[in-house]
Amino acid sequence: MSKQHVADATDARTRQDENVTSTGNNPVVSVVLFIVLFGIFVGGLYMMSLFAATPFLIGLAMCLAALYLTFDTVPRFLS
Repeated sequence: MSKQHVADATDARTRQDENVTSTGNNPVVSVVLFIVLFGIFVGGLYMMSLFAATPFLIGLAMCLAALYLTFDTVPRFLS
């Protein structure tokens, strides 16, 4: 076996080790987070549909909080 074959085998093993992905997130945690955050978002939309200024602002805050948690906090929590 030549030195080139040995070098290629070592390099291939190194590249294969780099391609290993994570096991992923716990499905139960993902489903619970989805239900909670989607519930907050839909509840905010419902509050915004009421015809008064105060419920609209509360609903807007709920929607913004749900979106912030979904796109900023949850990825930090799950990674």
